Amino acid sequence: MRRLSEDIKVDVAISPVQATSSQTSRYFKLDKYDRAMFVVNITPVGDSAVVSTSILTLMQATDASAATSAVAITGSTAIISLGTKVTEFQITPDTISADDTFSITGYDINGDAKTALTFTAADGGSAGATAADREFSVNDTAAGTGIVSNACTQIAAILNNTSYGVPGLYASASSTQVTCRAIEVGENMFTLTSSSTSNLAMGSTKVIGICEINASSLTISSDFTHVAVNVNNQISAYTSAICIRKGRKRHMPVQMVGAIDTVGE
Repeated sequence: MRRLSEDIKVDVAISPVQATSSQTSRYFKLDKYDRAMFVVNITPVGDSAVVSTSILTLMQATDASAATSAVAITGSTAIISLGTKVTEFQITPDTISADDTFSITGYDINGDAKTALTFTAADGGSAGATAADREFSVNDTAAGTGIVSNACTQIAAILNNTSYGVPGLYASASSTQVTCRAIEVGENMFTLTSSSTSNLAMGSTKVIGICEINASSLTISSDFTHVAVNVNNQISAYTSAICIRKGRKRHMPVQMVGAIDTVGE
């Protein structure tokens, strides 16, 4: 049985870098490969507004240097909205008022959106919050003043509630933020909405985008043989990417790595 590493070629396209600008990966040759896919990871720096975007565009060139030949591939743009279909995010409460809300939408196995779940700040301390109504208390002791550390604890508790929380989501609280992630890596994603971005800021901490191309889509008549991905972040973010190439039937890729091991056959 062929190993996975004998069917696909994996390379680093963009090493982790912080930037608020356009950056292009290395160019990868497709002469021995049928397809290429770039997997891009975006980690915003600080609180990211849900309206911010990262734009991914496939590029083609005639050689690896792409000094003068690089052009965008028509129809290859993918737009990541930071706050839509994210895998990890944070909720940062400030001076929360009663009836402030935030909503989280999960997705099913087919990638279709489920019904959004809305969570509401309840006045009157912890006794005033009803789990069945997806409420969290504004303050344990003084109604309406919004103590942040208590709000974080309450928000994490209702998100993790087995009956009224968000399926597939795990939340943990610090004194200033609630960190949320998919329980099973790669098995869920979430879209975020807040009634008040100042009282209940919701920021993406990890979102993934994919761009894929068939080698036949390169402009062969103009001698284009190499492909790359351009990432244009609208806010400051750490960006990294890998390139995965699928070899042709009679070509077995060789991984140019420092170490490789396989368990089982």
